[in-house]
Formats: sequence, structure tokens, C-alpha cells
Amino acid sequence: MRSAIMSESDESNSEGSRGSSGRDGDSSSEGSPTELDPTSAGFKPLRVLYSRKPQAVPIPEAKLLDNVGMFESRFSQLGGFDQRYSDQRLKEIFQARAATSKRAQMQLASTSGSGAEMPQRRFLPHQEMIKAEKPARLRRNILVKLERTEGPLKLMMTWMRERVRVRVYTRRKSGVRGYVTGFVEMFDKHWNMALVDVYESWKRRKYRYSENKLCVLGQAEDCSALLREMGIRVPEVSVQSAGRKYVTCSRRMPKLMIRGEQVVLVTKDSEKVGKEDEEKKVE
Repeated sequence: MRSAIMSESDESNSEGSRGSSGRDGDSSSEGSPTELDPTSAGFKPLRVLYSRKPQAVPIPEAKLLDNVGMFESRFSQLGGFDQRYSDQRLKEIFQARAATSKRAQMQLASTSGSGAEMPQRRFLPHQEMIKAEKPARLRRNILVKLERTEGPLKLMMTWMRERVRVRVYTRRKSGVRGYVTGFVEMFDKHWNMALVDVYESWKRRKYRYSENKLCVLGQAEDCSALLREMGIRVPEVSVQSAGRKYVTCSRRMPKLMIRGEQVVLVTKDSEKVGKEDEEKKVE
């Protein structure tokens, strides 16, 4: 009987000790006011993290920084943690450092420009640094591509280098319109080309044998005077009869740009054809 009573008393004592220890643990987890106060010397951040009581920031308008490292860096620049944080003072410190470094660079440049030798580190022959050559950058432009052309474009490149006069046949909606002769200045893979010293000849039907396009905006007017005022010089076109229904038109221009979609054929212009053109011009 006594043993049973003693066992029951032991169990009650153990339960009481457990309850008291649990209550003490809860109170210790909450932490004392000094441990939860950021301004106190006994402040413990870990207690604040595990505390159930919401902690208010002592200074609501305090500057928020990204991390502790930035906090330490800013205050070390200000002179220590006992200094008051100020963005304006930090800005002045940065400007003063930049001005000092710029002044030092200017002094160094002035001394080096006056003939003073820069201090250099001396190496033994086997200690010298290896000079690395920077690889040449591949420049991709139309001039480099022209050097690597093959096939028909390579022949065009030869004519352009040797200043050979070429003849370019141009197209219209349903056939060959005429031809253009000149010297090739530049071209690309799409057969767009720029010519100089150009002579152009094409054939068209006479107006009475073709459908005249009426001016939609009103009566047609001569705009030659307006073009002269604007500084635009229109090449003069000479017209010659070529049968009962057609006329041959020709003109000379210093430069001409031909789009690749208008090119039918490119050939070397023969001397015989050039003489015929000159004779037609004289007539």
C-alpha cells in the first residue's frame, strides 16, 4: 500500500516538474525585454526571430538596406557605427574620392608626357610575360564578300576591277525592255548594281498605237521648271523612229542604280556596239 502511494506521488511530482519546465521553456523562448530590444546591449536577434510577440522598429523612417554587408560598408565609409546615416554625406564622400582619383590621373599623365619614364617591373628573360596576339576580327561587309565570289559573280568582279564596259538587259512586265551600258562600280549577290557613265536605250510603241494613260488628278502639266528650281536635272531623252509602230528612246546619265529584279542578262559590251551607239548619237 505504501509503495503504491509512493509511486503515485512520484508520478505526480514528475508531471509537475514537466509542466513547470515546459512553462519555463515557453517563457525563455519569448525572451526578456532587454533581449528583444534592438537598442539594448543584451539584444539577441535569434530571440527576436523565434519570439511570438511582434517587434516594432524603433525608428520607422530608418534607411532600408539590402543586406548586412551593405550596412557595414556604408557605415565604414561614414566613419563607424557611431556616425549618423546620411545619404547626402555619402554622396559628398563619393564625389571627393572621384575628384581625387581624377586629379591623380591628370598628374600622372602630365609627368609621363613631360618625358619622365614610368616605373616598370624588371623581369629575367625566363620570367617575362608572354605577349598574346589578339586574333583579327572577321569583318563581314560587301567588299569582303566580293573578294570571295564565285561563278558568274566572279566574272562580274573581274569586269569591275578591269573597268570593262558591260551591257545589262532590263525587263518589263512581259519581255525585254531595253539595255543599259556602263562601268560597274558595285554589285551584290542579288544582282543589284551601280553603274557610272551610263547609256540607256529602250523601245516603246508610238502613242497612237498604244493606250494613252489619262491623268487622274486633272490635266497634265509640264513640271520642268519646278524640277529646275529644286535642283533636279532630268536627262534629255532622244527619240528615233524604229518602224511604223515603235520608237527607240535613248539617254545618257552619269550614274544609275539597277535593281536585281529588273536584270535579265549581263554581258560584256563589245566595241562594235559602242561605235553603233556613238553613230546613233551623232545622227
